[in-house]
Amino acid sequence: MTYDEYISKTHKTGQIWIWTAVCVILFVPVAICLYYNAWPSFSAVLKGLIGVAPIYWTVGIIEIITFTPMLGTGGTYLSFVTGNVTALKVPAALNAMESAGVKSNSEEGEIISTIAIATASIVTTIIIAVGIVLFVPLQPLLSSPKLKPAFDNILPSLFG
Repeated sequence: MTYDEYISKTHKTGQIWIWTAVCVILFVPVAICLYYNAWPSFSAVLKGLIGVAPIYWTVGIIEIITFTPMLGTGGTYLSFVTGNVTALKVPAALNAMESAGVKSNSEEGEIISTIAIATASIVTTIIIAVGIVLFVPLQPLLSSPKLKPAFDNILPSLFG
């Protein structure tokens, strides 16, 4: 497979995954509304969107313009579908390319970046799964009355 064929195939596959992720994200609130037969009014949705949508759209466009040359085609699609782009995926890709001695926006950089982002995504998923599995046996301890005062102060300490 040539590099141009790889990029073409990556674009097709990436677009399928991006639109699948959009559908899944939109399906959750629609499913909840269907289940409870509770639909927000159009004006309420519009009010909420007016407050936050411009910020998300602006940041989204800036991230695409900024990160695509660094991450390459495969890395960009993969990182935007799996999330945590700025804090995890970009540093993983840049460190991997630096360690391999390749430049971003090159054929080698494209492959190294995609592998690094895929690895970071897999490791994150495994850590979350292990955390969930280990949380179950700790649940009785964490919900004990002795620890209640500590958990009552978590939210104020985060905002403090």
